[in-house]
Amino acid sequence: MNFLFWLGNHNTLGQRSLEDVIGIFGRQLRALGHRAVWDTKNDKWLLNDSGWNVIVEGFTPMSISAMVEGKAQGARYLILATEEPTEKGFNHGLQPEMVMRQQTFPEAAKLCEGIFYLVPGDYVHRWYNQFGVPAAYVELGYAPSLVRVDPNKVPEYDFGFYGSLSPRRVRILKQLARRANLSPKAIRVVGDFPTQQERDTAMRKAKVILQIRKFDEMGLVSSSRCNTALCLGRPVVAEPHLLAKPWDEVVRFSDTTEGFYDLALMARATWKGMWRSQFDKFMAKFPPEACAGKALYELGLTQRPPVAVAS
Repeated sequence: MNFLFWLGNHNTLGQRSLEDVIGIFGRQLRALGHRAVWDTKNDKWLLNDSGWNVIVEGFTPMSISAMVEGKAQGARYLILATEEPTEKGFNHGLQPEMVMRQQTFPEAAKLCEGIFYLVPGDYVHRWYNQFGVPAAYVELGYAPSLVRVDPNKVPEYDFGFYGSLSPRRVRILKQLARRANLSPKAIRVVGDFPTQQERDTAMRKAKVILQIRKFDEMGLVSSSRCNTALCLGRPVVAEPHLLAKPWDEVVRFSDTTEGFYDLALMARATWKGMWRSQFDKFMAKFPPEACAGKALYELGLTQRPPVAVAS
C-alpha cells in the first residue's frame, strides 16, 4: 500500500516537532513492505485508489476545508493522533491550543476512514473509537532503518535532554545538575526544535537521555524520545509516569522523583550495558509487525497478520 503523510495543518515549527513521530511510523510501514512518503513541501493528495493520505493530528478549520475539497476529488484519509484526550482537552487542557485541537478533532474524524492513536489506555481507546470509524493503538517501535548508532562518538556529557523547557523540567534538570556537582559537562540540553541531524549530534554527546514530564498532570511517556535515544545508542532513564506502560518493560523508570536522581547518577557509570539491555528489549517487544502492522490489521487495511520484511 501507499501512504502519503500530509502536513498542511502544521506550521514550520510544528512540522519539525513531528519529524520523529512520522519518521518512526513511516519506517515501520516500509519495514512491512509498504511505500511511505513524507515531505513537508507536499501539498497534494493521493486520489481514488492510489493510496492513503495520513494526516497528523492538529486540525484547524482551514485544514478541514482542505480535507473536504480533497475528499470531493477522491482523497481517502487516515489520521495519526498524537495527543492524549481528557475531559479538559488534549493533554489535560493545559494549553489553549490543545483545548481547541480536541474540540476540532471530531470534524476531521468525520472525513477519515481510520484513526491511529499513540497513547495507550482504555479511556483513550474509547475516545478515539467514538467517531464511527475504526481506531487502533500503534506504538512507535523499532525498524532496522531507524538505527543510527555511531560507535566513534564518545560522549562528553553525563546526561542529555531535548524538548520544550517548561518550569517543571528546568527545575528537575537544575536539581540533577546540583547532584552532579554542577559539572559543566553534567547535562547537554537542547530546548528548541533544531533539525533531526543537529539534535542527534547533540544527544550523541551524552551518555544517558532523560525522560521528564512537561507538567505534573501529564503521565504520558514520550515514546518518540525513547525510540530516538535507543536508536542513537543511548539508554533512557525516566522519572515516574502514570502511563509508563508499555515502555516500562524497555527503559528504566524510577519509583519516585528522588529515586530518579539516584537512578540517573547510577546510569551514567553503566550506560553502555544499560543501552544494550534496553535496545535488545526494544527490538523484541516493538518490532514493526507488532506495532504498525498490528494497527493496520485492526483497521481492516490488511487481511492477513503482518509479516516484517527487510528494510
